[in-house]
Amino acid sequence: MKNTVFLVISFFFMFSCNQENIKKPNKLIEEEMMIDIIYDISILEAINSVNPGKLDEYQIDSRQYIFKKYKIDSIQFAENSAYYASDLKKFKKMYEKVENRIVENKKLADCLRIKNQEVINKAAIELRTLSKDSLKKTIKKEAKEFLNKQK
Repeated sequence: MKNTVFLVISFFFMFSCNQENIKKPNKLIEEEMMIDIIYDISILEAINSVNPGKLDEYQIDSRQYIFKKYKIDSIQFAENSAYYASDLKKFKKMYEKVENRIVENKKLADCLRIKNQEVINKAAIELRTLSKDSLKKTIKKEAKEFLNKQK
């Protein structure tokens, strides 16, 4: 009995693997644009999971945002998603590109955050080292220069 079930399941598995791929959509979204769409969806989902309600606060509907940005509709997106997903190797490579892009942008954001913190720290140190009198003089001088430029 177990062998029969195994053979039937194997038969269906082999039969399903021999089916043709999904037909190419009439309005094919280029692969690079599809990668951009998947990237944007990933970022929007991350925003939603980390800070629920943030998109709602700014009245952003993530699906409509994607459709408007890429000038596509939900049917075109669904057809293209199914088409690209039918080739698992290609689909995996697309997702690897998305993942690499996220990692690179995270590194860039971390560098910018660190640089920003360094600038803030430097400014705080400079403010602490200024005496009250020199700070007042600097503010008065800058105020006078500003007023002179306004005339």
